[in-house]
Amino acid sequence: MTHRCPPHFQNLVPISMDDGPTKLRSGETLSLVGFAESQGRRLLQCEVLRKDPPLRLLLPMDCRGRFQECQDHQLYSIDTIVRWKLLAGRQRRVRMEAGHRLRLLNPLVPERFNGHLVLHPHFSVVAHLPGAIQVSIPSDLDIHITEIACLDHKPFTLTTMRQIYSMEPNRFPVRIKVMSVTLSENKALTKPLKCGQRLTILRAEDVKKFVATEISQGRKGRRFLIPYTYQGLVLRRGRYFYAVSDVAAAMQQGQLCFQSCRDYSSCLEPLASFTANESFLALKKSVVSAEMHGELHRVEVLKCLNIATKAQVKLPLFAEGDFRELFADAGPGTLWELCQVTKLPCHIRVLSPDRSMARDPLHGTEELRIENIVVEQCLVAKDEAFLEDVDASVDIYREWPETTFEIPVEKSNCEVVVLEERSWMADVGKERCESLQSVQEITEEELLAFSNCAVIPCPPPPLPKPRSLS
Repeated sequence: MTHRCPPHFQNLVPISMDDGPTKLRSGETLSLVGFAESQGRRLLQCEVLRKDPPLRLLLPMDCRGRFQECQDHQLYSIDTIVRWKLLAGRQRRVRMEAGHRLRLLNPLVPERFNGHLVLHPHFSVVAHLPGAIQVSIPSDLDIHITEIACLDHKPFTLTTMRQIYSMEPNRFPVRIKVMSVTLSENKALTKPLKCGQRLTILRAEDVKKFVATEISQGRKGRRFLIPYTYQGLVLRRGRYFYAVSDVAAAMQQGQLCFQSCRDYSSCLEPLASFTANESFLALKKSVVSAEMHGELHRVEVLKCLNIATKAQVKLPLFAEGDFRELFADAGPGTLWELCQVTKLPCHIRVLSPDRSMARDPLHGTEELRIENIVVEQCLVAKDEAFLEDVDASVDIYREWPETTFEIPVEKSNCEVVVLEERSWMADVGKERCESLQSVQEITEEELLAFSNCAVIPCPPPPLPKPRSLS
């Protein structure tokens, strides 16, 4: 049977009470009963033993004396000793009762061991996280703690990246800690975030980017988001049109010349046929009458000039010819320069990579179709690991440009806690911050997600069909 007895201590020096005539003599034994409060002071409840009845005392917590713990002959379970008898900073020596074996506590204890065990106190801190989650932090873990109670935010108030983006500009930079992430969406980020990661958000920024599709042997391949300031040299190539209807849709931007890459035979009058490598100048859309299966139908056509014969022809919009745009080459330049004089979409070939990137994924592609320009709402961030010793005199935008990265707000489904608003860094020279350079490969679903922020018209409509006059 396990007994439970309050700890006993022997007083080794006389102690006089400040608030009464009671005096604790040397050699008297005290039993520690519990705690009490009186007039805002915390007191220790004690009983002086060997008195009948026992004398009860309230000792102030700052009472000074010399106390020696008395030997305890009671029997306790290990659990009771750990939870009740193992005082802070004190070791305990324990021996098993006769008939019990220490090996039952732990298989590492030798088989015939009959000595004693020394119990060392080990403490941990219980941390309360958002979502009613509790975790234990070992006392010997080397961690850095930041006091956040002084902020306007309540402790553990969760914030989204969208809310950070909507903050007033004069509140940046801010330090945050990532509390939770959605793994499926987190993978879409150029630099995936981790739970527990600390970041410094330098500013919110609307970033212009080109949306591009790789074209290889006439087929669509990978899709990219390209920085508006991409510095690789590019050469414009003619656009690719699958059908005459695509050529007609592209004419909204002006007349264009195109060349067929395969033959087409028309079985209707007055619709023209063409062969591979024939070149045409598109003039305008029109509607003509044609007899189909004994019935008269109205057919939409594109009036064109055959460049070789100078004859005007009518090409039906539903004709497929794998056409290539013809144009006067203006020479190589940057993507930004090209799009100042060329309307999108357009086709390019990368001649030389962007030297500011460790690896340019666009260099080596056969052809790229620049679909449109999108505006992506981003947070410009630095990893906290690089900002341990930053002070107000340091230009953080100039010193570590390679550590700066973008967090697209629409792609970042995570919750964060604001640790600190660094208002003393708000006036750092933002105009000297270099533009971020990172080409990102995206999926077709992600490409479609940019439809809300596209600033260029959508691709041509589907291939039209002939309509009956009756």
